[in-house]
Order: sequence, then C-alpha cells, then structure tokens
Amino acid sequence: MSAENLEARLDKALRLVKLSLGANAALAALNVGTLFVLLVFLVDEPAEVSGIDPLEAQAGASEEADPRAELRDFFMRTTDVLDRAARKNGTNPAEVIPEPEDIENAVETRTIHSDESQAVLQKLREGYDYYDLDWPLVMPQR
Repeated sequence: MSAENLEARLDKALRLVKLSLGANAALAALNVGTLFVLLVFLVDEPAEVSGIDPLEAQAGASEEADPRAELRDFFMRTTDVLDRAARKNGTNPAEVIPEPEDIENAVETRTIHSDESQAVLQKLREGYDYYDLDWPLVMPQR
C-alpha cells in the first residue's frame, strides 16, 4: 500500500468521523429539545385559584351529584341516536328502543351495574348492532 493511498484512506476515514460526529451532535440536540418539552408537560401542575384545587372540586362535585341524572342522560343520548337511526331506516323505533318504564327502573337503581340497567343496555346494544352504529365510548362508571 502506497503512502498516497494510505493518506487518501485516512483522509476519507477522518471525513466520515467528522460527518458522524456532526450528525450525532444534531441528533443529541434534538433529543435534548424533546426531553425538555416532555419535562415541561410532566412538571406542569394545575393552577390553584383562591386556594381551590380544580381537580378536587371536580372530584367532590361528581361524588355529590345524583347518579340518576348521569344514567338518565346516558340512556337518553343512546336512545336518541337509536331513534334517529330507526326513523332514517323506516323502521319503528319502539322495536329497538327499551320501554320508558324499563329505562326509568334502571335509572332508579342508581347504578349501571344493576340487572335493570344491564337489560336496558342489552336492548340498546342490540339496536346499535342492528343499525351498525358505534357504541358510545363514555359510559357512567357507577
């Protein structure tokens, strides 16, 4: 191997090292920037106004709220969607919508987990499946 050839190879290797160091420095700067943005989101805390924590206020309000209102609202929203789908398809909504008495009995149980609520949910799901509707993602938790 001649000295000229060896010098050319060393020069090429040196350029590759400089190029890789430059690329690594750019990627490191990008990683530091991304880490900074993530830390800002993680450290950011909700503000307190006049000594009231909004998260605690929301939790307290949901505990004190009547679960019947939440259940009634959920059943009415899902029933309305099903009613519109039935009318749009020219079918009788009464065939796919639970009876109002069944809905009211489910609401009075104050929980989505009761047998009455589960029966209403089953009827609603059958209607949603029949009309190929997307089931609501948000359901009462109680």
